[in-house]
Amino acid sequence: MPELLPAKRGFTLIELLVVIAIIAILAAMLLPALAAAKQRAQTTKCISNLKQLQLGAVMYAQDNNDVMLPNAPLSYGTSNTWCSGSGENWLTADANTNPVYYTTSIMGPYMTGTLGVYSCPGDFLPSANGQRIRSYSMSSQMGNLYAKKLTEGPNINPGFIAFVKVSQLSSGTITPSDAFVFCEENMCSLNDGYLQLNSSEPTYEDVPSSYHRNICGFSFADGHVEAHKWQTSDLPDAVVKYYDKKVLANQIAASNYNGLGPSKNPDWRWLVTHSTVPGS
Repeated sequence: MPELLPAKRGFTLIELLVVIAIIAILAAMLLPALAAAKQRAQTTKCISNLKQLQLGAVMYAQDNNDVMLPNAPLSYGTSNTWCSGSGENWLTADANTNPVYYTTSIMGPYMTGTLGVYSCPGDFLPSANGQRIRSYSMSSQMGNLYAKKLTEGPNINPGFIAFVKVSQLSSGTITPSDAFVFCEENMCSLNDGYLQLNSSEPTYEDVPSSYHRNICGFSFADGHVEAHKWQTSDLPDAVVKYYDKKVLANQIAASNYNGLGPSKNPDWRWLVTHSTVPGS
């Protein structure tokens, strides 16, 4: 009589469901860690980009008798500003995607034609004509060889210094290690390369970003860079929220911080105290 082979036994439905449930639980536990790792990688890349831009600004000043890299308000021209005098937008602005504005600017030679340094990896929502080249802007208080009258007032920064030379930062009240030069700007206000600051009242004329979990990248005049964490919820954590609500940049005011008044808002105060000081 032939020997009987043992019957083959497969997984039961319950066993399969248990395995699937375990896999789902493990995936749910792993996804936040993966998202956090992705954010950290984006922040690292962003800080590296800002470091390259700041090195370019430092080299420009060294080559031009201490004069800071000129800032780029709208219509100030590609040939004499750090990026261009043309604005980006959500639609089909040529400066969104045209590399000529960067390769022919006075910053271009210091970046050796590398366009990737102008873009923050956290700024991934494209405009109508494609992904924009630039995510960073320059503090309105820096590089005022041509924009000094615009920056110093009369309605935005009356009485506050618009810096033209690096040596002006050795005033004792603000130093090169305190004064920021470049930062990420949120697309709800990003147009030109000039981050308009309001040093006299607690509003954000232009809006620094918060693309990295409430963190914004900054470079400083001494060459160092840092990822700065915002302490309040005033600054948008996702540009699409502000864009969908059609909130204009000059309507974003600092909150009444802990009942002490908007001027006590730690984020607005940090931004102002790391950008300029009252003139003598």
